[in-house]
Amino acid sequence: MNARKSLAAMMAFVLVMSSLAGVASAAEDTITGIELDYDSSDYNSGTSSLVMFVEDDKVNVSVLASLSGSASKKDVTTDATWKTSNSSIVKVEKGVLTGVGKGTATISATYKGFTASIKATSDYVYDEVIIMQDDKAAPASIDDIKLGESLTFTLDGKKQGNVTNITTEATWTTSSSSVATVADGKITLVGTGTTTITAKYKGKSDTVKLTVVSPYKGIEILPKPSNDLLELEIGMDDHILQAIAEPKTGGTVNVTEDAKWTSGNTKVLTVEKGVVTAVGTGKTTITVSHLGVTSSITAVVRTPYQSIKLSPEKEFHMQLQDSPLQVRAEVLNNDNVSYDITVEGEWTSSDVTVATVVQGRVTPKAVGSTKITVSHKGVSKSIDVTVYPSITKLKVEKETIDGFKGISAALPKVTATTFDGSSVDVSKLVKWTVKDDDIAEIKGNEWTAKELGETTFTATIQGMKAETKLIVHLKPVKLIAENKDLSIVLGRSTTLPAVTVIYEDGEEADISKSIEWKTTSDNILLLEDSMKGLEASTVTLTGTYLTKTVSVRVKIEEEIVKLEVDPLVVELNPGRSKSIKVTGYYKNGKKVSVGSRIDWAVGNTKVAAISGASSVKAIDVGTTKVTGSYQGKPIEVTVIVTPKLKSLQMSSKTVQLAPGGSFNASVQAVYYTGNPVNATASAVWTSNKTTVATVKDGKITAVAKGSATIKATFGGKSATIRVTVK
Repeated sequence: MNARKSLAAMMAFVLVMSSLAGVASAAEDTITGIELDYDSSDYNSGTSSLVMFVEDDKVNVSVLASLSGSASKKDVTTDATWKTSNSSIVKVEKGVLTGVGKGTATISATYKGFTASIKATSDYVYDEVIIMQDDKAAPASIDDIKLGESLTFTLDGKKQGNVTNITTEATWTTSSSSVATVADGKITLVGTGTTTITAKYKGKSDTVKLTVVSPYKGIEILPKPSNDLLELEIGMDDHILQAIAEPKTGGTVNVTEDAKWTSGNTKVLTVEKGVVTAVGTGKTTITVSHLGVTSSITAVVRTPYQSIKLSPEKEFHMQLQDSPLQVRAEVLNNDNVSYDITVEGEWTSSDVTVATVVQGRVTPKAVGSTKITVSHKGVSKSIDVTVYPSITKLKVEKETIDGFKGISAALPKVTATTFDGSSVDVSKLVKWTVKDDDIAEIKGNEWTAKELGETTFTATIQGMKAETKLIVHLKPVKLIAENKDLSIVLGRSTTLPAVTVIYEDGEEADISKSIEWKTTSDNILLLEDSMKGLEASTVTLTGTYLTKTVSVRVKIEEEIVKLEVDPLVVELNPGRSKSIKVTGYYKNGKKVSVGSRIDWAVGNTKVAAISGASSVKAIDVGTTKVTGSYQGKPIEVTVIVTPKLKSLQMSSKTVQLAPGGSFNASVQAVYYTGNPVNATASAVWTSNKTTVATVKDGKITAVAKGSATIKATFGGKSATIRVTVK
């Protein structure tokens, strides 16, 4: 075991020493010199320099470093520092030499204290380049060259007396392509003006300035329209125009065929070689241009018709198995004469997979919607066609509708069950009838109540029927919710608020099942007969019945597990009020005041009434109950109303007694109601000197000589009697 440990230790030592030796070897590599390396074809031994041309191929030079103790050399081109003695002649960047101008520069590279350098000579491929015209040097400027004329240049390169045609190798440019363009020396004259043509080849260039003019004084569109406005109608024959140019040399020339004709809006009209075709209504310009001269006229295109009328004229609904629908189209012209264009009109369907149309005959092809359009000489008209599937059953959304005399409303939604069991809205497809048209009538998609009573609306399609009953009431005046403020438990279903309607004759009716509830909040879910709070918050429900609405505020909160009421018994005099405090406790122990959220009710409104949010006010003597509930938990408070005490009257004001003698005093309670009550037994009797006289329940007993005052107290009032003991 120890031998193995020793062997392992020795091997580890050898590995470490080997690594250290390698590091030491690398650190000892020493640069002994550098040299430049390049392609021999780039070197001219006659000038002892590298040779390059401006804007020609670049010359690549490398730096090789010699290492101490090694025959190999290291490429340090990118690590070396490069310099040029004249960057306007030769540029250098990491060994890449570029000719910039004519001359010689010295290129040097420095690395680790060593520097190597070489001469570099740069020259132009040609001493000069010359733009040639007709085998001689082109002038620096050519004036009054006319549009339509031809012009071609070539480019010669000269070097030490030798001439070379370099037209196709050179780069040709124009300073204004709107005047002339150039390609390989061939000039295309485009418009009047001045431009400079430049030919460039490897650092050398030449230019020619061109001034381009028109051979014409002007151009005119004939015949001239009256009032300078060409008036056209859709459907009329093409209108013929001519372009007449006036040469500067005199006379006129018909250039209709050669000129360029353009329309300002091809959706209004088109023009080709002077032939104008009206396309659509509108106003635009017609322009003719030829060799630098231009002329325009204004044109307006009108339709000979005012409008198209379709029959049927509104949207149409049909089923897939229905026979084709024939749509008729009638047009009214500007002379107020109408005629049928069903056959000659252009008919289209926006979706031919749903329905096709030929001369107004619409054939259903698949379930869906499409737009059928007829167009004729600038006017058009469309109707929407909806194709429905076959159905197996009908259902009206509402079994009963409420209304009052004179009101109109939309007919209820009708859904149908299709062959595959899915539902589809067929409200616009069904035909409606009314059983008693004295009570109500149907026009289009609306019904109107005419008289009080009941009748039946029947929706029919494919022999299937569905009915709904209309009840015509008196006009509603007001809706009253049983509770204007409600508290419901989060996540628990609660019955929707009960609502009563008051009609114009004063009669009331429960419409809780007929009213339609809505809310803008997504914190509550409204079901058919109930509601469920989804998130703690306060939301507003709006109920609608006929033309009236009512609002109920609903507070969605955690469940209240206990209610505390203070006081449970309220004693008041008439006219006085007392606040009832109700505290609710949640499951988590938190409490909240809910008294103002409760809809209180008084059992006997002659005795007491609710005042404000949670106060009770005494009205008359008596006893009653005040009740309410919160989250379904009942609350009851007893209210006792007693008459208000005006004064107490003692039976005697003074009395004289001998020691040991007694006297029975009595006290009358006088109320504002005017009815005195004997309060002797109820009063609290006291003596200011019990050593002289004592009192109990009105009986005064003399103790010793002296004077004392006996007082009776009741209902906040008091009365006294003076006792003298002799």
